[in-house]
Amino acid sequence: MDAAIRQIYSFPQTTVTELSSITCLSKKQFERLFHSLVGMNPKEYARIARFQKALAQMQHQTGKEISQAQIAYTSGYSDQSHFIREFKKLSGYTPMSLLKVSAPYSDLFTNPV
Repeated sequence: MDAAIRQIYSFPQTTVTELSSITCLSKKQFERLFHSLVGMNPKEYARIARFQKALAQMQHQTGKEISQAQIAYTSGYSDQSHFIREFKKLSGYTPMSLLKVSAPYSDLFTNPV
């Protein structure tokens, strides 16, 4: 399971089928075990990991402006609109409006487990 979680951290867009093959379990067994150990299904966990990865990129911008499209791509979102939609669902803000309200901070990628 550790290898699957590390895979999600590195590549949040990895499918559940690929994750289950990493753990040598069937998809259903993997989902069941993942949920019992983590407390949520692997897709939801990957969704949060993508969001945290985007926050970390926004947090570590050094003077130069990174485009939302670039953040979306490197975080594992399918496109910029998917990134903005998911970001708003998880934070209540669009990425640009969050920057106006506070500085982004990623607990997951600042101090990874």
